[in-house]
Amino acid sequence: MKTVVLALMLGLPVTPQATPPSGVHREAAPPREPMKRFSWRDEAAGYTFVAPPRWAGKVRVDPLTSEELAKSSATSGVRFMEGSATLLVLLSADETRLQALTSTGASELSRHGDHVVVVKMGADVGELALTNEELASAIQWDGGAQGTVAR
Repeated sequence: MKTVVLALMLGLPVTPQATPPSGVHREAAPPREPMKRFSWRDEAAGYTFVAPPRWAGKVRVDPLTSEELAKSSATSGVRFMEGSATLLVLLSADETRLQALTSTGASELSRHGDHVVVVKMGADVGELALTNEELASAIQWDGGAQGTVAR
């Protein structure tokens, strides 16, 4: 008993040390896996944009500034970029602003209730360009079945 008390007072281990489980101490972290899916959520408009897997890890999202939104009459918008090239721009607003949105060269992509999403395609985007089918199924509205688009 005196040995145990003395060991506790000196901070010596009373029981033999157990080996820590693997992966916890002094082991390298596993390599990062690239994203398998690219998606971007617009909380204000209530939709999610889902791009094909080839966008994962290559495309970044650049939200539009308030000046750009005011100029386009949109309530929310985002630019999808690869390097310095703009792949596409999504703008959303209520249906009353549709004419102002499409007058800037954008085309209607999807609508749900009173919300409308329009798209402006970038020039010469190469392998990351979306096909018509991919673009048509890219918008998933809240409350709708996955993969369906209300038009």
